[in-house]
Amino acid sequence: MPRLKLVVIALLSGVMAALCLPRPGLCALAWIALAPLAGLCFSRTPRWSAVAGFCSGFAYHGIVLYWIYNTCRFAQVPDPSAPWLVQVVVAAGVWAILSAFLALNWSIASGASAWVCARSPRALWPWAWAVIWTAVTVASERWTPRLAIDLLGYTQWRYLSLLQMSAVFGPHGLGFLIAAANAAIAAAWLELDEREVSLASSANLAAVTLMAAGAFVYGAWALAGRPVSAPSMRVEALQPNIDQYQKFDETFVERINGNFIELLSRPRPENPALIVWPESALPYQVEDGQAVADVAVWSKKLGAAQIVGLVSQDAAHANNYNSAFLFGADGKFQAVYHKRELVPFGEYVPMRFMERYISILSQMGDLTAGEPRQALFQTPLGTVGATICYEAMFPRWANLDAGRGARLIVNVTNDGWYKDTWGPYQHFEASVYRAIENRVGVIRAGNTGISAIIDPWGVITARLELGSRGRLDGSVPKEDFFPDRSFYARHGDWFGSLILSLACFWIGLVFWRSPSAA
Repeated sequence: MPRLKLVVIALLSGVMAALCLPRPGLCALAWIALAPLAGLCFSRTPRWSAVAGFCSGFAYHGIVLYWIYNTCRFAQVPDPSAPWLVQVVVAAGVWAILSAFLALNWSIASGASAWVCARSPRALWPWAWAVIWTAVTVASERWTPRLAIDLLGYTQWRYLSLLQMSAVFGPHGLGFLIAAANAAIAAAWLELDEREVSLASSANLAAVTLMAAGAFVYGAWALAGRPVSAPSMRVEALQPNIDQYQKFDETFVERINGNFIELLSRPRPENPALIVWPESALPYQVEDGQAVADVAVWSKKLGAAQIVGLVSQDAAHANNYNSAFLFGADGKFQAVYHKRELVPFGEYVPMRFMERYISILSQMGDLTAGEPRQALFQTPLGTVGATICYEAMFPRWANLDAGRGARLIVNVTNDGWYKDTWGPYQHFEASVYRAIENRVGVIRAGNTGISAIIDPWGVITARLELGSRGRLDGSVPKEDFFPDRSFYARHGDWFGSLILSLACFWIGLVFWRSPSAA
């Protein structure tokens, strides 16, 4: 096969996979999208398979994360005074560099799987490819700072029945099944091209079909047990729709405060038990452990607890945090959560000399990450864990808090950076996965949206769309339907650890059996 054709096939595979995520949402395509890439890995050297994987990953991330370019343009990076052409080149460069960096995972997975498959029985190729692919995803999701947008399970966001298996297998079970299906199709296609389909290939296709059918049946059964109605408590999420690029401009402080006052003053049939404000809701910093007058007045007036996203400082002014404060119904401070997973170049600057070039992205200041284990919030709705914005993309944080007893996860966020691109939709759907994985409810309050209340089955019970302004009035059941949480919440990412161990064992076995081939 000419090298150009190999590159084109690899790029096509990445493009098809990218179209499965929001907003295109061609979710069914995921079951065949990576088959061309898997076929290349089965028929090419590890070196060329790694090249193909890089091309495919670059195409995938380049399309999925096109909004990185838009965000840089909105923020006028590197500087508002820079010529238009310079801003375009810098924005395109950031987009390309990030896409290339994230594509390295795909390159490693493709090269490694090609090497293992070349030294394993042909009947095991689909399973070797799926194991290596998933293992690389597990390793990078745990140990590298990244956007975590390439978990294959995210491609099935439309199909709630399929997603239910995540409560048992966590974030990597469905992805493994999708990878195995693609690889089984690729292996059968290669044999068909050779005018013979073996019994092993037919058995592999049958196996992944039965596994997918079993996942769907299990999911349908789980959803059938979801109660239609139950006694509930009222909750509210505020969506002020403030322009991110005016958010910390002193000129707009009065307008921003008035925005929240109007939302909270709207009539309601009864007072809520909890009100959730979005990330960095108020345009000023506050001291850790202090009451906030603009919030306290509403706690007292409505008799409601409130969780508010704020930029905070410690008592010595040594550290700044992206925080969520819990205030009681009396307006007094009760607890604080500091964001654990900070956004590189957005909330901290890894390379200090670059700070002057991205001032718009670090307008909250250089932030400090919170401790991994922080006290959970005790609210009228029960024990609540908090995540802030980007943290929703990382399964481990919600899993940690659910495993410690949280029945709800509150995600305060601000997707105003990305305006009306695919980014906010991709970010929102991650919260559906976190709810299902852990069997917890999720309350999401976004500055510009999407705000929502999601139940433990991933069903969205209330929602405010992107770019709208309003107060989301919803409810959360009084009864905790999953007091023991999910299997995944209780046992952590057992499946990911199993796959990672299996991959290491498989690679080690191949080394041991054929050391000269290494």
